[in-house]
Amino acid sequence: MYIYKLKHTIMDIEIIGYVVSVVLALLSTFLGVRYAKVKSAFKETKEAFVAIVDAVEDDKISPEEQTKIVKETKEAATAWGLVFKKS
Repeated sequence: MYIYKLKHTIMDIEIIGYVVSVVLALLSTFLGVRYAKVKSAFKETKEAFVAIVDAVEDDKISPEEQTKIVKETKEAATAWGLVFKKS
């Protein structure tokens, strides 16, 4: 009787291990894609902030700097939109 329970318990642990492995594999796949999108969004946001800081250093914003700020901000907004977009 004891041996039967021991074998039964070991099989339960193996099944739980397989299920946990599958769940973790699916979770890592989903979060890996999300991580890449978030990383890209932060990169675009950094570029937008750099453009803004560069433009206001001399207390004057030229038309070229304004164009660059708008471009970088739009790219950052698009990147963050992709992060939160429902697939």
